[in-house]
Amino acid sequence: MYQAFDNFLAVDTWHTTHPLDEKRFFRALDRIVRESAFNADAMASYMREKVGISPNEEKDDSRAEAIDRYTSAAWAVRGYLDATSER
Repeated sequence: MYQAFDNFLAVDTWHTTHPLDEKRFFRALDRIVRESAFNADAMASYMREKVGISPNEEKDDSRAEAIDRYTSAAWAVRGYLDATSER
């Protein structure tokens, strides 16, 4: 499921706060965030593995900071969808 982020992560600037990168992230997120098995922490693990960041190397790594930022955003989107869905 998290392969939805492969194209996003393939762009050299994915970890910046550039609006086009954020737009690509949210488009990828939109493809999977409604799936019942979606978990933002699992998404983050997938992203870390995909870009080759181990948990020990995360300090002072802008890519790790970006993954943390995107993980928080994904949890916020998922929380919003859960709170506003008519189940």
